[in-house]
Amino acid sequence: MRLGRNELVSVALAVLAVASVLGVLATRHAPTTAERDERVKNLFPVWHEDEVSRIELDAGTATLVLEKGDAGWTVRAPEPEPADAAAVQKLVGAIGFVTPARKLEASEENGHGLAKPRATLRVRMGETTLTLALGDAAPTPAGGAYVALDGAGARRAAVVPREAAALFTARADDFRERALVTLGARELEELTIARATDTIKLVRGPALAFRIDGAERASRDATEPLFTALGRLSATRFLPVATAVAARGPLPPLVVTLVPRARKTPGSSDRPAEKTVLELGGACPEAPAEVIVVVREPRARAGCVPKELLGQLSAPREALRDAAPFSARKDEVEALTLERGGKRLVLERSGTSFVLREPTQAPVEIEAGNLRIEAVARAPAELVATPNAKELGLDAPSGKVTLRVIGDDDKALEEKLELGKTAADGTLYARRLEDGAVLAFSRESARAFNVDSTLLRSLKVFDFALSSLVELALSAPEPELVRRAGAGFELVTPRGFEADGELTTNAILALGSLRALRWVADEDDHTFGLTPPTLTARARADGDGGSEEHSLVVGRAVPGGYFASVEGSSGVFLLERGVVERLSTLLIDRSALMVDPATLARLTLRSKGREVTFERRGGELRAEHVDPTAASTALAALGSLRAEAALHSGLARPAEGLAAPVLEVRAEPSPGLGKPRAFRLGVSDEFRGETVRTARADGVDATFVVGDAKLRPLFDLF
Repeated sequence: MRLGRNELVSVALAVLAVASVLGVLATRHAPTTAERDERVKNLFPVWHEDEVSRIELDAGTATLVLEKGDAGWTVRAPEPEPADAAAVQKLVGAIGFVTPARKLEASEENGHGLAKPRATLRVRMGETTLTLALGDAAPTPAGGAYVALDGAGARRAAVVPREAAALFTARADDFRERALVTLGARELEELTIARATDTIKLVRGPALAFRIDGAERASRDATEPLFTALGRLSATRFLPVATAVAARGPLPPLVVTLVPRARKTPGSSDRPAEKTVLELGGACPEAPAEVIVVVREPRARAGCVPKELLGQLSAPREALRDAAPFSARKDEVEALTLERGGKRLVLERSGTSFVLREPTQAPVEIEAGNLRIEAVARAPAELVATPNAKELGLDAPSGKVTLRVIGDDDKALEEKLELGKTAADGTLYARRLEDGAVLAFSRESARAFNVDSTLLRSLKVFDFALSSLVELALSAPEPELVRRAGAGFELVTPRGFEADGELTTNAILALGSLRALRWVADEDDHTFGLTPPTLTARARADGDGGSEEHSLVVGRAVPGGYFASVEGSSGVFLLERGVVERLSTLLIDRSALMVDPATLARLTLRSKGREVTFERRGGELRAEHVDPTAASTALAALGSLRAEAALHSGLARPAEGLAAPVLEVRAEPSPGLGKPRAFRLGVSDEFRGETVRTARADGVDATFVVGDAKLRPLFDLF
């Protein structure tokens, strides 16, 4: 059959297309012109990192082989084991970007030790093998060497810098997987720690926590440092197993066994658990401050780790016992159900907020919901050693608490607590259904298990602006009354003092933006210390509808804050400790001790029977026989000296030590720059966690406290 012109053209084009494809396939690993131009500064004319599959380093007595497979990089020689992928990738990048210090001419390629190289580096990249030979050390640059490259259609020789020559010194240890434990808490079924004194076995429980020896629940807070320490068992250096065993002695102080959870794969049965067994103990021969670790399973190896990890794995059994009612944390809880006295409270998480389902349907602020869940889940308690279920009301529970939580496998599960009797002192007894442990809650802790309406209350208690305040009355530590006066405030009571602007502002802002940490009760049961109160704060402020009254009643202190209520309201809430401190600080002006050294003509300090006098000479305050640096520091301290607060108004008290002061200061200003000032310092004490000294200024009828650290430069003069 004869073909027409068009058919002949089509056949010719098809042949050319096939030839083109075959040509591309035949040359696909050869460097393109663009690649060669781009890598003109590099030793290797072409480099495709993703195609590198094998690296061999032959350094005479030692051979290193790295190979990439489906599971990643492996050290094939000297012994097969998984490789540290990041370390291998760093090596691959370093090889590909070796840059010559200078290239050799063809006439120079013979010699320089390249005929019998000291080491050879072979890289398989796709179907190409590149060989880099290391010759003699080069005279320059320092640490450089002669190398020869063969492969990818190129033969070239060059001098490379120290960094490139160092590639030939790589060892297998540089690429070994340093993590000695690869199982985290989520992957574990059992953890056994055998020590010289005892053996502790932690077994995964049905909920979120492990069980001690498969029985009593272990505290998640206490076990997390154990798992963290195991995760940090990363070898700083490796040792031959025989060397490690000989160096540490026959009996390691600690043996750790980790058994992973069985995992199911589609279409197969449970995979057999592969244990990890390791031994810790003995000083590392190369680093005595480190500890030897010998891994027995899944493959034998040994190395050294930081010594502090041994201590973290030695936690006593008692420290692992869990006294909390629940193991779940607030962010893991999806729902809370309280059943008590025939009433129910059901709180459910809904998106980024909460919904109260019972006893009524209502939205709940996210913060309030989280605080209530945390109060329930982390209610402080004590374990009852030998409980009698009948005596504690647990044979016929009076209530039940249930948390629905999300477990490690993202599956919903429940944790439950049965409530027993409440003792005369307010102690509530309860039993964890997970392990049968009996807990005793104090009156304060037990309040979290009441079915009440506190979740419906807003955490915002008062809301008025600083500018709207008309009058503020505070009851402690002594009665005070502040009123607005023009753009500021005046201290009406106690009389004869100016108001401290900063302290007054802080007190008004604290009250005007008052928020509850959480609401604790619907009613005052007379156990909150509200009658008589620790403090009352009453504010009158201008509002849209006229003058508004805001009255706060503060009760007794508890861990985390103070009980408080709003006068005329039945609810009780927990108030931040810092708010109470701001409202119970006297608002008396604290500048009575402040002195400006720049205005002084003379300054006299007396302490320990000695006197130091500064006099102005040549425009500067100077003291004879005083180190200039110490003098300058003391004057600077004096210039910024301000009391922390006034302790009280009125006469000094004998216990304050001001009748026989430890330091007296008298400041005499230059003519026309003010009146003389004098103050004295008394005993050391503590004020709100800070070491302070009492102080009084002449003409000011109040005792103050000053931070001891502020006074140190003045005492250092004596």
